Amino acid sequence: MSDTLFDEDDHANTPLTPAEREGLIPTYITTRAELNEAEQENISEADQWAFSRRRGDVLDATFLLNLHRRMRRRVWRWAGKFRTTERNIGIAPHLIEVQLHQLLGDVRYWVEHETYPPD
Repeated sequence: MSDTLFDEDDHANTPLTPAEREGLIPTYITTRAELNEAEQENISEADQWAFSRRRGDVLDATFLLNLHRRMRRRVWRWAGKFRTTERNIGIAPHLIEVQLHQLLGDVRYWVEHETYPPD
């Protein structure tokens, strides 16, 4: 197995489509390790942002898209947007927004009715 980001035989990760490759911002990234490192830097910054301020409603899709944007903004042009491509995990792209709103409604109900302990 190769660590090269653009190898089609990289079965350890979901392969990038040509359109997704175009969404990659840093031109120096050629391996999964470089991609993972760049993404981790963004995630660390987003983590600091999310936990160092009054966040507002974390069970709001707009907040979550903003957090996603911060987690990926220096690596992917699509950061903070709903996925539009099929993947081998998850749900179909056209269902993501609807399912997210349904999930957030479920979680809001669970919190308000103390369905589960906070942890």
